[in-house]
Amino acid sequence: MELNYYLAESGLYLCLCGELDECAAARIRTRLDEIITCHLTAKRVVFDLSGLKFMDSTGVGVILGRYKKYAKFLPFFIANPSPAAHRVLGIGGIYDIMPLCG
Repeated sequence: MELNYYLAESGLYLCLCGELDECAAARIRTRLDEIITCHLTAKRVVFDLSGLKFMDSTGVGVILGRYKKYAKFLPFFIANPSPAAHRVLGIGGIYDIMPLCG
């Protein structure tokens, strides 16, 4: 599992690549918290999920947990979900609280 990020004028982009599952969850959760905490002045947070090959319910929990922890500071969005991520996020109703963005 790989996590990259960049800060643009439009917000903080978190790019997840690989498999977001139970094996990677703790490490990615910690790193996401570090990155988001350092960029609380961003306009928004965008999870770019184009590189995810696999995501299970634990991965959804990682993303949803970051939303719950930081939504009072920043709006959250999902961008470019891979087919695997899109299926799990759709079933979980995540798009209702973190809409898709272009």
